[in-house]
Amino acid sequence: MSTLIKAPLARVLIVYGLGVAAAMCVSEAVTELGKIAAEFHPPSRAVVGLIMSMPAMIVALGALLAGYFVDRVGDRRILFLGVVVMILGDLCVIVAPSLHLLLAARALTGVGYVLTAVAAVTALIRLTSGGQRTMALALWSTFVPMSFLVPFVSAGIAGAIGTWRAAFGFHIAFMTGLLILAALAIPRPEVKGRPDHSRGVGRVLRAPMVYLLGISFAGDAFLQTGVLATLGHYLSAKYHVEEVAVEHWNAVSMIVNAAACLGVGIMLRRGVSSTAITTLGLIVTAVPGIVLYSSHIGFMPSIIAVWVLMFGSGLLVGMWALVPGVAPSPESTGATSGLVTQLTLFGVLLGPPLFFAAQAALGPGPILTVFLMSIAVCALRYPVCRLADRSPRLAHGAPAEVPVA
Repeated sequence: MSTLIKAPLARVLIVYGLGVAAAMCVSEAVTELGKIAAEFHPPSRAVVGLIMSMPAMIVALGALLAGYFVDRVGDRRILFLGVVVMILGDLCVIVAPSLHLLLAARALTGVGYVLTAVAAVTALIRLTSGGQRTMALALWSTFVPMSFLVPFVSAGIAGAIGTWRAAFGFHIAFMTGLLILAALAIPRPEVKGRPDHSRGVGRVLRAPMVYLLGISFAGDAFLQTGVLATLGHYLSAKYHVEEVAVEHWNAVSMIVNAAACLGVGIMLRRGVSSTAITTLGLIVTAVPGIVLYSSHIGFMPSIIAVWVLMFGSGLLVGMWALVPGVAPSPESTGATSGLVTQLTLFGVLLGPPLFFAAQAALGPGPILTVFLMSIAVCALRYPVCRLADRSPRLAHGAPAEVPVA
């Protein structure tokens, strides 16, 4: 058992599982928002949304700082600390007697989320190399869509028990089991002197390729969350169907998106250039999106268009294998992952409100403009792709030894 759990694949799956558990800090609340609102009577829908998005806001504000601590203290320690903080946050949510304390508990959970997410991807980079790293990071890029599938299990448990708090209890049990496995499986990082980590953060902040890649991921996150968050309302108004009929198909969108992310890893290992993958992803995302928002094609054709769109979006977000390649040095991998994560989460936060605002305007022009602008932002990764295609070492996720300019 000890040998099996320390196998490379087992380590990758355990770290990935912790990433999924971290992202569930947001998605676990989605299925329970109605029951939470019925108990605490928030003054507006904005506060209801804040209950869900508070952990993501903490990530958007603190991922770079989390990356600094990962580089300074070590990914293993920060990973375990993050999981413990998430467990404490969920416990506080379960016992929260008021709305204000509930929001504070969600913020605490967000601190655990940001520590865990940044430490987990840094650990994956440390524990893998070459083609194995490419596939591990392609798998990592599916952790957010997968986090929206798992809560269907916790929602069923909460429904059977009769309280929304059971969903958070399931999350605690899930994280506790993974934490035990991680403690047995993940080795401590080797100590290699005492590098100047504050200088490493400074080099990351001055590396333009990190910003280009992070902003391009933010564009894709903006597109994904904006399309899926507003799809029920959009198709309901356009084709006079129930919103719940739309939501039932969103799970397929997540599965298709995750499959495309894994496909990126396979294509990179087989020598397909990251530039070609990006171009394919942009086309496969843009074409169905334009059709969806500019034409009356019917309800089910619209759903199929969204599936194709989400597949193309998965090809774009699956390029996480490029992240370690833009790190100025191996010692700044945590800060690099943190900054890319932080920029990506800004896209997650901005997508739904701006898509809703565009849909509220008359005619298809505003929503098409917002959609195409997000596609243009995704294209900002082309300089990073060209750099990776010239260097197979960077294409397989090897950190740069010198600042990437």
